[in-house]
Amino acid sequence: MFLALWYSLRGYVRIRAKGFSAERFMNMAAFRGVYLWDISYEGAAVTMKADGGSMEILEACSQKTGCSMEILGWGGLPAFLRRFRRRQVWSAGVLCFAAGLYLLSSFIWTVEVEGNERLETEDLLSACEKMGLQPGAWKHGVDTEAVTKGLLMQFSDISWVSVGIKGTDVTIRLAETIEKAERIDRETPCDIIASADGVIVQITVERGTPMVQTGDVVKKGDVLISSELLIGLEGEEQHTEYTAAEGAVTARIWQKLTEELPLQYEETIYSGVEKENHSIVFSEKELDIIHPDGAGKWEKTVLEEQPLALGDFRLPLSLKKEIWKEYEILEKTRTMEETKSILEENLRKKTENLLSPYGKIEDSKITFEEYADSVRGEAEITLLERIDEKRQTEPTERERENLNEF
Repeated sequence: MFLALWYSLRGYVRIRAKGFSAERFMNMAAFRGVYLWDISYEGAAVTMKADGGSMEILEACSQKTGCSMEILGWGGLPAFLRRFRRRQVWSAGVLCFAAGLYLLSSFIWTVEVEGNERLETEDLLSACEKMGLQPGAWKHGVDTEAVTKGLLMQFSDISWVSVGIKGTDVTIRLAETIEKAERIDRETPCDIIASADGVIVQITVERGTPMVQTGDVVKKGDVLISSELLIGLEGEEQHTEYTAAEGAVTARIWQKLTEELPLQYEETIYSGVEKENHSIVFSEKELDIIHPDGAGKWEKTVLEEQPLALGDFRLPLSLKKEIWKEYEILEKTRTMEETKSILEENLRKKTENLLSPYGKIEDSKITFEEYADSVRGEAEITLLERIDEKRQTEPTERERENLNEF
Protein backbone atom coordinates (compact mmCIF):
# COMPACT_ATOMS: atom_id res chain seq x y z
CA MET A 1 0.00 0.00 0.00
CA PHE A 2 2.76 2.42 0.94
CA LEU A 3 4.77 1.48 -2.13
CA ALA A 4 1.74 2.14 -4.32
CA LEU A 5 1.37 5.56 -2.72
CA TRP A 6 5.04 6.27 -3.26
CA TYR A 7 4.90 5.31 -6.93
CA SER A 8 1.75 7.39 -7.34
CA LEU A 9 3.76 10.41 -6.27
CA ARG A 10 6.68 9.46 -8.53
CA GLY A 11 4.41 8.59 -11.44
CA TYR A 12 3.21 5.24 -12.81
CA VAL A 13 2.16 3.61 -16.04
CA ARG A 14 -0.87 1.39 -16.60
CA ILE A 15 -0.14 -1.47 -19.05
CA ARG A 16 -1.84 -4.52 -20.52
CA ALA A 17 0.16 -7.71 -21.21
CA LYS A 18 -1.31 -10.18 -23.74
CA GLY A 19 -0.22 -13.70 -24.44
CA PHE A 20 0.08 -17.16 -22.94
CA SER A 21 3.20 -16.09 -21.01
CA ALA A 22 1.62 -13.13 -19.17
CA GLU A 23 2.32 -14.67 -15.77
CA ARG A 24 5.92 -15.36 -16.80
CA PHE A 25 6.15 -11.71 -17.87
CA MET A 26 5.03 -10.57 -14.39
CA ASN A 27 7.38 -12.95 -12.61
CA MET A 28 10.35 -11.79 -14.68
CA ALA A 29 9.52 -8.12 -14.06
CA ALA A 30 9.13 -8.70 -10.33
CA PHE A 31 12.45 -10.63 -10.26
CA ARG A 32 14.16 -7.61 -11.82
CA GLY A 33 12.80 -5.30 -9.09
CA VAL A 34 9.73 -3.86 -10.79
CA TYR A 35 6.85 -3.33 -8.36
CA LEU A 36 3.45 -4.26 -9.86
CA TRP A 37 0.03 -3.54 -8.33
CA ASP A 38 -3.68 -3.30 -9.17
CA ILE A 39 -3.37 -6.52 -11.19
CA SER A 40 -6.54 -7.76 -12.91
CA TYR A 41 -7.13 -10.55 -15.42
CA GLU A 42 -9.13 -10.08 -18.62
CA GLY A 43 -9.09 -13.50 -20.28
CA ALA A 44 -5.62 -14.02 -21.72
CA ALA A 45 -4.68 -10.43 -20.91
CA VAL A 46 -3.52 -8.95 -17.65
CA THR A 47 -3.72 -5.24 -16.73
CA MET A 48 -1.46 -3.79 -14.07
CA LYS A 49 0.30 -0.69 -12.85
CA ALA A 50 4.07 -0.27 -12.69
CA ASP A 51 6.69 2.35 -11.91
CA GLY A 52 6.87 4.88 -14.74
CA GLY A 53 10.68 4.68 -14.77
CA SER A 54 10.75 0.92 -15.41
CA MET A 55 9.62 0.96 -19.07
CA GLU A 56 12.96 -0.34 -20.42
CA ILE A 57 12.86 -3.34 -18.09
CA LEU A 58 9.20 -4.04 -18.98
CA GLU A 59 9.92 -3.87 -22.71
CA ALA A 60 12.85 -6.30 -22.30
CA CYS A 61 10.63 -8.70 -20.33
CA SER A 62 7.98 -8.44 -23.06
CA GLN A 63 10.47 -9.40 -25.81
CA LYS A 64 11.90 -12.34 -23.86
CA THR A 65 8.53 -13.80 -22.92
CA GLY A 66 6.88 -13.13 -26.28
CA CYS A 67 4.05 -11.11 -24.73
CA SER A 68 2.69 -7.99 -26.32
CA MET A 69 2.65 -4.98 -24.02
CA GLU A 70 0.22 -2.09 -24.48
CA ILE A 71 0.43 1.22 -22.61
CA LEU A 72 -3.05 2.18 -21.40
CA GLY A 73 -2.14 5.48 -19.75
CA TRP A 74 0.04 7.39 -17.37
CA GLY A 75 -0.90 8.47 -13.86
CA GLY A 76 0.43 10.01 -10.67
CA LEU A 77 1.66 13.47 -9.82
CA PRO A 78 3.98 14.01 -12.82
CA ALA A 79 1.18 13.14 -15.26
CA PHE A 80 -1.15 15.49 -13.41
CA LEU A 81 1.33 18.33 -13.68
CA ARG A 82 1.97 17.63 -17.39
CA ARG A 83 -1.77 17.77 -18.02
CA PHE A 84 -1.93 21.36 -16.83
CA ARG A 85 1.39 22.50 -18.26
CA ARG A 86 -0.37 24.26 -21.14
CA ARG A 87 -2.95 25.83 -18.80
CA GLN A 88 -0.53 28.26 -17.23
CA VAL A 89 -3.11 30.87 -16.21
CA TRP A 90 -5.28 28.23 -14.56
CA SER A 91 -2.27 26.71 -12.81
CA ALA A 92 -1.12 30.11 -11.62
CA GLY A 93 -4.62 30.78 -10.28
CA VAL A 94 -4.61 27.50 -8.34
CA LEU A 95 -1.20 28.29 -6.85
CA CYS A 96 -2.27 31.83 -5.94
CA PHE A 97 -5.47 30.49 -4.35
CA ALA A 98 -3.51 27.96 -2.29
CA ALA A 99 -0.99 30.62 -1.28
CA GLY A 100 -3.84 32.97 -0.35
CA LEU A 101 -5.48 30.32 1.82
CA TYR A 102 -2.18 29.62 3.56
CA LEU A 103 -1.61 33.34 4.10
CA LEU A 104 -5.13 33.94 5.45
CA SER A 105 -4.84 30.95 7.77
CA SER A 106 -1.74 32.56 9.31
CA PHE A 107 -3.83 35.36 10.84
CA ILE A 108 -6.27 35.43 13.75
CA TRP A 109 -9.79 36.25 12.63
CA THR A 110 -11.99 35.62 15.65
CA VAL A 111 -11.43 36.00 19.40
CA GLU A 112 -14.09 34.55 21.70
CA VAL A 113 -14.40 34.63 25.49
CA GLU A 114 -16.06 31.86 27.49
CA GLY A 115 -16.84 31.54 31.19
CA ASN A 116 -17.20 35.22 32.13
CA GLU A 117 -20.29 36.28 34.04
CA ARG A 118 -19.35 39.35 36.05
CA LEU A 119 -16.52 40.55 33.80
CA GLU A 120 -17.49 42.37 30.61
CA THR A 121 -16.39 40.73 27.35
CA GLU A 122 -15.45 44.13 25.89
CA ASP A 123 -13.06 44.80 28.79
CA LEU A 124 -11.35 41.44 28.35
CA LEU A 125 -11.01 41.88 24.58
CA SER A 126 -9.64 45.39 25.07
CA ALA A 127 -6.98 44.06 27.45
CA CYS A 128 -6.05 41.31 24.98
CA GLU A 129 -5.79 43.88 22.18
CA LYS A 130 -3.20 45.84 24.16
CA MET A 131 -1.17 42.62 24.46
CA GLY A 132 -1.30 42.00 20.69
CA LEU A 133 -4.14 39.48 20.62
CA GLN A 134 -6.86 40.76 18.28
CA PRO A 135 -8.54 39.89 14.96
CA GLY A 136 -6.05 40.44 12.14
CA ALA A 137 -2.97 39.73 14.29
CA TRP A 138 -0.22 37.41 12.98
CA LYS A 139 -0.96 34.06 14.59
CA HIS A 140 2.65 33.04 15.18
CA GLY A 141 3.43 36.41 16.79
CA VAL A 142 0.96 35.95 19.66
CA ASP A 143 2.45 34.83 22.97
CA THR A 144 -0.41 32.96 24.64
CA GLU A 145 1.48 32.56 27.92
CA ALA A 146 2.08 36.31 28.13
CA VAL A 147 -1.61 36.99 27.44
CA THR A 148 -2.61 34.49 30.13
CA LYS A 149 -0.35 36.09 32.74
CA GLY A 150 -1.45 39.57 31.70
CA LEU A 151 -5.13 38.76 32.16
CA LEU A 152 -4.49 37.24 35.60
CA MET A 153 -2.59 40.35 36.66
CA GLN A 154 -5.13 42.88 35.32
CA PHE A 155 -8.32 41.18 36.53
CA SER A 156 -8.41 40.10 40.16
CA ASP A 157 -11.77 38.38 39.60
CA ILE A 158 -10.13 35.73 37.37
CA SER A 159 -8.97 32.60 39.17
CA TRP A 160 -7.98 30.57 36.07
CA VAL A 161 -7.59 31.38 32.38
CA SER A 162 -6.33 29.64 29.25
CA VAL A 163 -5.75 31.02 25.76
CA GLY A 164 -6.02 28.46 22.95
CA ILE A 165 -5.43 28.94 19.23
CA LYS A 166 -7.14 26.55 16.84
CA GLY A 167 -6.87 27.38 13.17
CA THR A 168 -7.72 31.07 12.87
CA ASP A 169 -9.87 31.08 16.03
CA VAL A 170 -8.73 32.07 19.51
CA THR A 171 -10.79 30.96 22.49
CA ILE A 172 -10.19 32.50 25.91
CA ARG A 173 -11.62 30.26 28.63
CA LEU A 174 -11.67 31.54 32.18
CA ALA A 175 -13.10 30.88 35.60
CA GLU A 176 -14.06 33.73 37.87
CA THR A 177 -13.41 33.84 41.58
CA ILE A 178 -16.29 33.10 43.93
CA GLU A 179 -18.30 36.27 44.36
CA LYS A 180 -17.94 37.64 47.83
CA ALA A 181 -21.11 37.82 49.84
CA GLU A 182 -22.36 41.30 50.53
CA ARG A 183 -20.95 42.34 53.87
CA ILE A 184 -23.27 44.23 56.15
CA ASP A 185 -21.29 46.84 58.02
CA ARG A 186 -22.52 46.86 61.60
CA GLU A 187 -19.59 48.83 63.01
CA THR A 188 -19.25 52.04 60.98
CA PRO A 189 -21.71 54.59 62.44
CA CYS A 190 -24.38 55.72 60.01
CA ASP A 191 -27.78 57.42 60.05
CA ILE A 192 -30.86 56.42 58.13
CA ILE A 193 -32.19 59.37 56.13
CA ALA A 194 -35.19 59.96 53.88
CA SER A 195 -34.63 59.26 50.18
CA ALA A 196 -37.74 61.24 49.17
CA ASP A 197 -40.36 63.66 50.51
CA GLY A 198 -43.39 62.05 52.14
CA VAL A 199 -45.53 61.32 55.18
CA ILE A 200 -44.40 58.57 57.54
CA VAL A 201 -46.77 55.60 57.58
CA GLN A 202 -44.71 53.04 59.49
CA ILE A 203 -41.29 52.97 61.16
CA THR A 204 -39.46 49.91 62.50
CA VAL A 205 -36.16 50.42 64.38
CA GLU A 206 -33.63 47.66 64.95
CA ARG A 207 -30.72 49.84 66.08
CA GLY A 208 -30.43 53.55 66.63
CA THR A 209 -32.71 56.31 67.88
CA PRO A 210 -35.95 57.09 65.98
CA MET A 211 -36.23 60.76 65.07
CA VAL A 212 -39.73 60.66 63.52
CA GLN A 213 -43.02 58.94 64.13
CA THR A 214 -46.12 57.95 62.20
CA GLY A 215 -47.81 60.95 60.58
CA ASP A 216 -44.72 63.17 60.44
CA VAL A 217 -43.95 65.02 57.21
CA VAL A 218 -40.34 64.56 56.11
CA LYS A 219 -38.22 65.94 53.32
CA LYS A 220 -35.50 64.27 51.36
CA GLY A 221 -32.32 64.11 53.45
CA ASP A 222 -34.02 64.32 56.88
CA VAL A 223 -32.66 61.94 59.52
CA LEU A 224 -35.20 59.21 60.25
CA ILE A 225 -33.16 56.98 62.56
CA SER A 226 -30.11 58.48 64.23
CA SER A 227 -26.87 56.65 64.95
CA GLU A 228 -26.62 58.34 68.38
CA LEU A 229 -27.43 56.26 71.45
CA LEU A 230 -27.65 57.55 75.01
CA ILE A 231 -26.12 54.96 77.32
CA GLY A 232 -26.94 55.00 81.02
CA LEU A 233 -29.89 54.84 83.41
CA GLU A 234 -32.14 57.82 84.05
CA GLY A 235 -30.89 59.91 86.94
CA GLU A 236 -27.32 58.76 86.39
CA GLU A 237 -24.58 60.17 84.24
CA GLN A 238 -25.19 59.25 80.58
CA HIS A 239 -22.80 59.23 77.63
CA THR A 240 -23.29 59.11 73.90
CA GLU A 241 -22.23 56.23 71.67
CA TYR A 242 -22.69 55.73 67.96
CA THR A 243 -23.88 52.69 66.02
CA ALA A 244 -24.82 51.64 62.51
CA ALA A 245 -28.50 52.46 62.47
CA GLU A 246 -30.82 49.75 61.13
CA GLY A 247 -34.52 49.88 60.39
CA ALA A 248 -37.29 50.22 57.81
CA VAL A 249 -39.37 53.32 57.17
CA THR A 250 -42.45 53.33 54.95
CA ALA A 251 -43.94 56.61 53.78
CA ARG A 252 -46.70 57.90 51.56
CA ILE A 253 -45.14 59.68 48.60
CA TRP A 254 -46.54 61.34 45.50
CA GLN A 255 -45.35 61.14 41.90
CA LYS A 256 -46.40 62.87 38.68
CA LEU A 257 -46.03 61.23 35.28
CA THR A 258 -46.85 62.78 31.90
CA GLU A 259 -46.94 61.44 28.36
CA GLU A 260 -48.18 62.86 25.08
CA LEU A 261 -49.39 60.81 22.09
CA PRO A 262 -50.18 62.08 18.57
CA LEU A 263 -53.46 61.24 16.90
CA GLN A 264 -51.79 60.40 13.61
CA TYR A 265 -49.28 57.53 13.47
CA GLU A 266 -47.58 55.15 11.06
CA GLU A 267 -48.35 51.43 10.97
CA THR A 268 -46.25 48.77 9.25
CA ILE A 269 -48.29 46.38 7.08
CA TYR A 270 -46.65 43.19 5.75
CA SER A 271 -47.74 41.97 2.33
CA GLY A 272 -46.81 38.33 3.01
CA VAL A 273 -44.18 38.26 0.24
CA GLU A 274 -40.88 36.78 1.46
CA LYS A 275 -37.57 36.31 -0.37
CA GLU A 276 -34.20 34.84 0.53
CA ASN A 277 -30.92 36.70 0.17
CA HIS A 278 -27.50 35.00 0.21
CA SER A 279 -24.25 36.89 0.61
CA ILE A 280 -20.56 36.42 1.40
CA VAL A 281 -19.20 38.39 4.35
CA PHE A 282 -15.49 39.24 4.47
CA SER A 283 -14.50 41.14 7.60
CA GLU A 284 -17.15 43.91 7.65
CA LYS A 285 -17.77 43.94 3.90
CA GLU A 286 -20.66 42.07 2.33
CA LEU A 287 -21.02 40.80 -1.23
CA ASP A 288 -24.49 39.69 -2.35
CA ILE A 289 -24.48 36.39 -4.28
CA ILE A 290 -28.21 35.99 -4.85
CA HIS A 291 -29.85 39.39 -4.53
CA PRO A 292 -33.65 39.17 -4.77
CA ASP A 293 -35.21 41.55 -7.23
CA GLY A 294 -38.13 43.75 -6.33
CA ALA A 295 -38.95 47.33 -5.54
CA GLY A 296 -40.57 48.56 -2.35
CA LYS A 297 -39.55 48.26 1.27
CA TRP A 298 -38.12 45.11 2.83
CA GLU A 299 -37.46 44.09 6.42
CA LYS A 300 -34.28 42.01 6.65
CA THR A 301 -33.78 39.24 9.22
CA VAL A 302 -30.59 37.15 9.40
CA LEU A 303 -31.45 33.44 9.54
CA GLU A 304 -27.91 32.10 9.81
CA GLU A 305 -24.30 33.06 9.23
CA GLN A 306 -22.06 30.06 8.58
CA PRO A 307 -18.27 30.61 8.75
CA LEU A 308 -16.14 28.86 6.12
CA ALA A 309 -13.26 26.65 7.18
CA LEU A 310 -10.72 24.19 5.81
CA GLY A 311 -10.36 21.59 8.53
CA ASP A 312 -9.27 23.43 11.66
CA PHE A 313 -8.43 26.58 9.71
CA ARG A 314 -11.29 29.02 9.86
CA LEU A 315 -11.32 31.42 6.93
CA PRO A 316 -12.24 35.10 7.32
CA LEU A 317 -15.28 34.41 5.17
CA SER A 318 -18.81 33.45 6.05
CA LEU A 319 -22.02 32.73 4.19
CA LYS A 320 -25.00 34.73 5.38
CA LYS A 321 -28.60 33.83 4.71
CA GLU A 322 -31.34 36.43 5.18
CA ILE A 323 -35.10 36.45 4.84
CA TRP A 324 -36.64 39.57 3.32
CA LYS A 325 -40.22 40.49 4.17
CA GLU A 326 -42.01 43.07 2.04
CA TYR A 327 -43.94 45.77 3.88
CA GLU A 328 -45.47 49.18 3.47
CA ILE A 329 -46.09 52.03 5.89
CA LEU A 330 -49.61 53.41 6.15
CA GLU A 331 -50.64 56.68 7.73
CA LYS A 332 -53.46 56.15 10.25
CA THR A 333 -55.44 58.28 12.69
CA ARG A 334 -56.61 57.36 16.19
CA THR A 335 -59.76 58.63 17.82
CA MET A 336 -59.56 60.62 21.04
CA GLU A 337 -60.88 57.67 23.05
CA GLU A 338 -58.36 55.25 21.54
CA THR A 339 -55.52 57.66 22.29
CA LYS A 340 -56.66 58.12 25.89
CA SER A 341 -56.90 54.35 26.37
CA ILE A 342 -53.33 53.86 25.11
CA LEU A 343 -52.05 56.71 27.29
CA GLU A 344 -53.74 55.23 30.35
CA GLU A 345 -52.10 51.85 29.74
CA ASN A 346 -48.67 53.43 29.15
CA LEU A 347 -48.90 55.50 32.33
CA ARG A 348 -49.97 52.43 34.29
CA LYS A 349 -46.88 50.52 33.09
CA LYS A 350 -44.63 53.46 33.94
CA THR A 351 -46.12 53.56 37.42
CA GLU A 352 -45.43 49.86 37.97
CA ASN A 353 -41.83 50.39 36.86
CA LEU A 354 -41.41 53.01 39.60
CA LEU A 355 -42.20 50.54 42.37
CA SER A 356 -39.53 48.80 44.39
CA PRO A 357 -40.16 45.25 45.69
CA TYR A 358 -41.56 46.86 48.85
CA GLY A 359 -43.75 49.44 47.11
CA LYS A 360 -47.50 49.57 46.60
CA ILE A 361 -49.82 51.82 44.56
CA GLU A 362 -52.35 53.42 46.91
CA ASP A 363 -54.14 55.71 44.46
CA SER A 364 -53.84 56.90 40.87
CA LYS A 365 -55.65 59.73 39.06
CA ILE A 366 -55.19 60.43 35.35
CA THR A 367 -56.30 63.62 33.59
CA PHE A 368 -56.16 64.36 29.87
CA GLU A 369 -55.65 67.52 27.85
CA GLU A 370 -56.87 67.38 24.25
CA TYR A 371 -55.09 69.25 21.46
CA ALA A 372 -55.74 69.49 17.73
CA ASP A 373 -53.24 66.78 16.83
CA SER A 374 -52.44 65.03 20.12
CA VAL A 375 -53.57 64.14 23.64
CA ARG A 376 -51.52 64.74 26.80
CA GLY A 377 -52.03 62.55 29.85
CA GLU A 378 -50.93 63.37 33.40
CA ALA A 379 -51.03 60.85 36.24
CA GLU A 380 -50.94 61.81 39.90
CA ILE A 381 -49.92 58.72 41.83
CA THR A 382 -49.90 58.04 45.55
CA LEU A 383 -47.42 55.33 46.56
CA LEU A 384 -46.59 53.52 49.77
CA GLU A 385 -42.83 53.08 49.51
CA ARG A 386 -39.80 52.54 51.69
CA ILE A 387 -37.72 55.71 51.88
CA ASP A 388 -34.96 54.59 54.28
CA GLU A 389 -31.44 55.22 53.02
CA LYS A 390 -28.13 54.90 54.89
CA ARG A 391 -25.67 57.77 55.19
CA GLN A 392 -22.37 57.35 56.97
CA THR A 393 -21.73 59.66 59.90
CA GLU A 394 -18.21 61.04 59.80
CA PRO A 395 -16.34 60.91 63.14
CA THR A 396 -15.13 64.47 62.66
CA GLU A 397 -18.73 65.71 62.46
CA ARG A 398 -19.64 63.96 65.70
CA GLU A 399 -16.67 65.43 67.46
CA ARG A 400 -17.64 68.93 66.31
CA GLU A 401 -21.18 68.40 67.56
CA ASN A 402 -19.96 67.25 70.97
CA LEU A 403 -17.66 70.24 71.24
CA ASN A 404 -20.50 72.62 70.31
CA GLU A 405 -22.64 71.18 73.10
CA PHE A 406 -20.04 72.10 75.63
